[in-house]
Amino acid sequence: MGSGLRERVLRELSGTEVLHLRELLRRLGTSISELKPVLDEMVEEGLLEKFSHGGYTFYRITGEGRGFLLRMEAADEEVELGEEGVKSANGLADEGEMGGQGGGGVIEGGRGAR
Repeated sequence: MGSGLRERVLRELSGTEVLHLRELLRRLGTSISELKPVLDEMVEEGLLEKFSHGGYTFYRITGEGRGFLLRMEAADEEVELGEEGVKSANGLADEGEMGGQGGGGVIEGGRGAR
């Protein structure tokens, strides 16, 4: 449910001690009907802590939430590195096809030349 929103919530809360529900709504630019179920789910999973003070609801990220965010960032980084590797490999393949000096081209007259 709302994995992009979950990541945005964790990022916002990782940069501050505590945020009021209304401030989270403002920063994320979303509606209470969209955000509240995501927050409740994240509290239930132990990623966030919810508490009230003076009739106001506040949220803070937990140690588990920080670890989850770090794992998400590491996975994103791996995907980016993987995409760069594919781009590099494609560049090398293109260079080989274009007669580059990479040594990865097709050997001419390869049939029967044993």
